[in-house]
Amino acid sequence: MQVVTEAVHHATFGRPGPVHVDCPRGVASSAAAMGADAYFEFAVDAPDEHARDAVRRIVAQARKPLVIAGLGARRAQDAAAIRAFCAGRGVPAMVTYKAKGVVPDDDEWFAGVFTNGTIEHAIVDESDLLIGLGLDPVELIPRPWTSAQPIVYCGRWRVEDAHVPFAAQLVTDVADAIATIDGALAQSRWDAAQVRARAVAQRDRVRVPGAGLTSQRVVDAAASRLASVAGRVTVDAGAHMFAATALWPVREPNGMLISNGLSTMGFALPAAIGVALLDRERPVVALTGDGGLLMCAGELLTAARERLRVITIVFDDASLSLIEIKQQARGLPASGVALGSVDWVRLAESMGVAAWSATDEPALTAAIDAAVACGGPALIQAKIDRSNYGATLRAVRG
Repeated sequence: MQVVTEAVHHATFGRPGPVHVDCPRGVASSAAAMGADAYFEFAVDAPDEHARDAVRRIVAQARKPLVIAGLGARRAQDAAAIRAFCAGRGVPAMVTYKAKGVVPDDDEWFAGVFTNGTIEHAIVDESDLLIGLGLDPVELIPRPWTSAQPIVYCGRWRVEDAHVPFAAQLVTDVADAIATIDGALAQSRWDAAQVRARAVAQRDRVRVPGAGLTSQRVVDAAASRLASVAGRVTVDAGAHMFAATALWPVREPNGMLISNGLSTMGFALPAAIGVALLDRERPVVALTGDGGLLMCAGELLTAARERLRVITIVFDDASLSLIEIKQQARGLPASGVALGSVDWVRLAESMGVAAWSATDEPALTAAIDAAVACGGPALIQAKIDRSNYGATLRAVRG
């Protein structure tokens, strides 16, 4: 019992995450009495007041601070504190992929998505202080950090600072950290209209045109019909991820579920199934590439068996496109990335999933409406023109 109690603590306290418990043969089925040894005492460190003072000193010098909300700020109370601070003090906030919705896309102080890429330089360079609230460097593109202004970290656990040179780290609840920042901050010089213009410009840069049905057009069309009714959207790794994370509006924390950092392929459909098992009333949208779905296509049968309202949109470009464009960027020939043709409609229907195929926006719109109306698991095969992927990658990451 001590081991289990400690495991639960490590899974939920501070940095939450999975814990492995090795259970030798015979232990799992043996009886255990609840006694004094079933309890485990944990030390809880108070926030470092020297770190708090350092944050106050740095914040006091700022006139254009910029919040970057990360995965450690996704609790409802954290999002509420950040929104109130931004609105009350006129401070813009960017979000990482995992923190989409902490500040809604339609909020006047929403400043876009932060990845440590090129696309966010315009507003980052205008700031004189970066405030990472729950920001974990594992979320960012692992390239050299080039921002010259200071950055401070505030969150419920300490993070590595080898990649991001935090000038100070205040380990405490987000709300407590915001109270400290609020008390030290001078009047903000940001203009809300300019912040909105920067966010709109960031989205526009992602909308790289193409001759056919691009991933951007698919996301825009799907979001216009599904974002307001879907419980959540899940996003797989792949080239379609750039359009999905920038263009799909999210209003609540954890409204977008995505695996970044190592960016695991095959994430979107199983994640959508998990969400749909918890919320059977609203549809869940899974945005996945054909390569990612090939890794877990059998889970369509799970969605069908459980009659889950999962709408899977497959960005069918017949390639591991993100790898392909990275090969192209290095002057290498495409190698080991071609997938060939998959009839996703027949595959899905063979498992009891309603399915449609679309090669243009009218067909896509009709398929989305039919998928919502069917009331069960559905799949839409969107035939993608991938010719703009290279330009999209350059626009986002440089």
